[in-house]
Amino acid sequence: MTLSVSAIIVGYDGPPDALGQAVQSLREQTVPPGQIICVDQSVDGRFARYFGEAADVEVLASAENLGYPSACNRAARVATGELLMFVNPDATADSGCLAELTRTLEERSDAAIAGAQVLLPDRRLVNAGDNVLHLSGLSWAGRYGLPADDGPPRSVAVASGAAILVRRSAFEAIGGYTEGFFMYYDDVDLAWRARLAGWEVLFCPRAIVVHDYEFVKGSYKWRYLERNRWWCLLAHLEARTLLLLAPLLAAVEWAIFRRARAEGWLPAKLEAWGALWADRRALWSRRQEIQGSRLVRDHVIVEHMSAAVDSPFLASPALRRIEPLLRAYRWMVLALAG
Repeated sequence: MTLSVSAIIVGYDGPPDALGQAVQSLREQTVPPGQIICVDQSVDGRFARYFGEAADVEVLASAENLGYPSACNRAARVATGELLMFVNPDATADSGCLAELTRTLEERSDAAIAGAQVLLPDRRLVNAGDNVLHLSGLSWAGRYGLPADDGPPRSVAVASGAAILVRRSAFEAIGGYTEGFFMYYDDVDLAWRARLAGWEVLFCPRAIVVHDYEFVKGSYKWRYLERNRWWCLLAHLEARTLLLLAPLLAAVEWAIFRRARAEGWLPAKLEAWGALWADRRALWSRRQEIQGSRLVRDHVIVEHMSAAVDSPFLASPALRRIEPLLRAYRWMVLALAG
């Protein structure tokens, strides 16, 4: 029996037509979702007006911008499906995407998350999907700019949040998205916590989504990326693993500090540190919660972490030269974190 699906899209700014195309792609699935929920966080209610007469779209209006994770959680609370599909408002799914993702979770009862392959508008090159989680906690779009992938579902560190299908029971068991993240890194956090709870995270190359993507280097993005990266490291890792990774984390932090200063986003980096300090009690509470409920040790997480930095946005000649050292470091951490 096919599991029921609720699809969730969050709108904040941008033209409603773009989000409308995402919704239309869900309507045209070979196995369409039984419910489509749009969270309207716009200042002028543009998405509510756009879908005003659409009987198949349930609009949840918000008087304020809750942030992406909180908006998704709000929609999940009223969703009726056994599976929850989260789709970016500027992504359109191929007609067989949802069927492929649903079949994957039906066949793999150990999996909490099945993610789609996200292609750039030319449909030949990869935007994201099989995303990387580095030893430092940095995460980026895996295989960005490479030819489209193919093959059966496979285990990954992170499935891109641009289009993921999540088992509702698992989503609720791990507490949904982390409310305080606001934006960015929420897919990393969700996959990490799912794996700590004993679930598998899968990437489905044959489930295709097209994403009109442009890498934005605004300082606000770095603020959330850096704050949320450190939140995950401090909340998710065991104390022994944090100690083992401390030299690498210190070196990466210094490198990021220098890059932030050179590129003009040092204030955003400092704001990220300040936000962590301001939220220290909430972070400590979250750490206790996760460490008290986790079912696997950190070697399971480190097995899915990468030592190499192969993102075109992060790579450098210096990193390539020390890659063998980083690989050895990873094996050391893996051996001692078991």
